[in-house]
Amino acid sequence: MTRDVGSALLVLVGAAILRIAAGDTYLRYVKESMRPWLLTAGAILVLLGLLALVDVWRSVRAEARAHAAGDDGERDHGADPFDDGHGHGSRLPRAAWLLVLPVAALFVVPPPALGAFTAERQQSTTVAPAVGVAPPPLPSGAVVPLTLNDFASRAVWDDGRTLQGRTVTLTGFASAAPGGGWYLTRLALTCCAADATVTKITVKGASFAPTTNQWVTVVGHWVPGGGTQSETAIPWVSAQSMTREAAPKDPYE
Repeated sequence: MTRDVGSALLVLVGAAILRIAAGDTYLRYVKESMRPWLLTAGAILVLLGLLALVDVWRSVRAEARAHAAGDDGERDHGADPFDDGHGHGSRLPRAAWLLVLPVAALFVVPPPALGAFTAERQQSTTVAPAVGVAPPPLPSGAVVPLTLNDFASRAVWDDGRTLQGRTVTLTGFASAAPGGGWYLTRLALTCCAADATVTKITVKGASFAPTTNQWVTVVGHWVPGGGTQSETAIPWVSAQSMTREAAPKDPYE
């Protein structure tokens, strides 16, 4: 790769990062707290790329002037005036510019957030809390909104004690269950989409079967089932009502 292509790629990558981080698109790939770092990294890449392009332009201009003045010494006048004789000239096969296409595609069609395709290929994971640490009581209220991970942790590792007799609201997307049916699903990030973990809940008494990747809010209560004391247990919720939802701005927990 020559310096001009490398510099152009730096500018494009930096600009793509800035475009993604300027709106909500970055939430498909990293946690919200990463936004300042993305903006900083994108700005630095654009600046470095532009400085490198300016340097390339100056070098080409200087070599062109030297060539025009006859300072090219032993060079063949029919050869590339920007070639140093060692294969490091500024010209390269046009196919090399295809390296720019994947980066340019980010401006047109940014990759979507992780969804059912990823969830269906991973086991549900509910990490055990620290030894001796019990979940706090649920806040007061007729209906308590919970993350799927919080619900699963209470159901699996506390045997549902803090969930008994309480009505909860859970929101997630539908992913296919082995052998038919579906799970209410959510992915959680530690840092970025590459380390996403999956939480799945079995919905009992569902009023309808949502399509894959359809977001749904379930109002219901915990019922025993699905296993306990295991990171791969999938707890149950008995649905009192269900509503379809639009995908949230931040799809991860």
